[in-house]
Amino acid sequence: MIGMQMKKTWMSLAVAGLLMGTVSGGALMSKTEAASATAFSDVNSSAWYYASVAKLAGKGLVNGCGDSLFCPDRSITRAEFIKMTDSALGLPVGEAAAGQAWHVPYIQAAVSAGVHKTSDFNGSWSQPISRQEMARLVVRAVDEKLRQAKTTDPQLVYEATKRGILSGLSGGELGLKESSTRAQATVVIDRMLTLLDGGSLPVDKRAASYAEVAYTGTNVETMWGGNFRQLPFKAKIRNYVNGEFKQILILDMDDKNSPYRSWLPNGTLEQYDWRNPRGIVKTTKDLWKNEYMMAMRIKLSNTQTVKKLNYQFRDMIGAPYFVAALPVSDSRNEGPFATELDFSMSTINSKEVWVFYAIKKEIVERAKKFNGEYFYFETFGNDHYLLYLGSKNGSIFGGNDA
Repeated sequence: MIGMQMKKTWMSLAVAGLLMGTVSGGALMSKTEAASATAFSDVNSSAWYYASVAKLAGKGLVNGCGDSLFCPDRSITRAEFIKMTDSALGLPVGEAAAGQAWHVPYIQAAVSAGVHKTSDFNGSWSQPISRQEMARLVVRAVDEKLRQAKTTDPQLVYEATKRGILSGLSGGELGLKESSTRAQATVVIDRMLTLLDGGSLPVDKRAASYAEVAYTGTNVETMWGGNFRQLPFKAKIRNYVNGEFKQILILDMDDKNSPYRSWLPNGTLEQYDWRNPRGIVKTTKDLWKNEYMMAMRIKLSNTQTVKKLNYQFRDMIGAPYFVAALPVSDSRNEGPFATELDFSMSTINSKEVWVFYAIKKEIVERAKKFNGEYFYFETFGNDHYLLYLGSKNGSIFGGNDA
């Protein structure tokens, strides 16, 4: 992380560059329009970005686009955002050489600081910056270790969401390929400065969950603060049947804004009715209440055949602290959680299935408090063994290196 003393030094070195905005450098850095948010006729005090515009305009870090306008919905180019980031960080920026594009010194400054890597962008610097590209720059700005480490885009996006730098769009979706607007860029730079000043930010749990799943295959850290074994992992399910765990999604069944709740088939959250069965139903048939759902995407395969034998996952292996659930009737074909239930042993084959379990919130809280070993499956019969979801045992809170 950039220390405050270094930040102040860079700021003093860069103040001239900050004030010498050029027309080609983007309206965010005009030398003639340092203004507060109230001076912009298109920035309403009720707008979600108002406070950030006011803060950064007061610091001289953002300016208008002419005629007392801020143009919050206008896209911001890669070059403009690099300049905005450099100026907010107070990076020392040199002068453009004769015949050189105005943005070259800003790019060089960002590269020297480790905030930008030359491999980050393909294409023109004048094209709008995407939310993905913006996340790369800002998360490196707030975490010095990420500047030196070998990273991936899913990792950087997750780092950005779990710190509160990047929020989801209206439905929590990340919109990584979408162009960033001036309003979004201003809010992101404001959040960056908050973190650099030692502050903290609220986290969009849905956005962080989607980003974590894209990076690791699960949202257990976002939802519970725990760690499963590194996904995907392979494990014996029972004799002659193996499984590859690809995803483990955590849904808060009491939270209407829970990530992945929109994936649930209709009827899941209603009382089970045997006359019209639908949804994902627990084997206890009672309502989902004070519980999480664990939805696991598993690829099953067999090594030997048994004629006329079909298994469901819940028949192959038990779970002492989970309650099995399954989609009933036509719900098996509905939405992203659509799945077949039966796995045939009649031939050598493989099949990817979703399996569902409920776990009481009180068990999760107890596991957190006492580092309890509750997260495992247990086989039946003579081939008895434990299948741990933690990296070493049935605990996922502390003591694991996953």
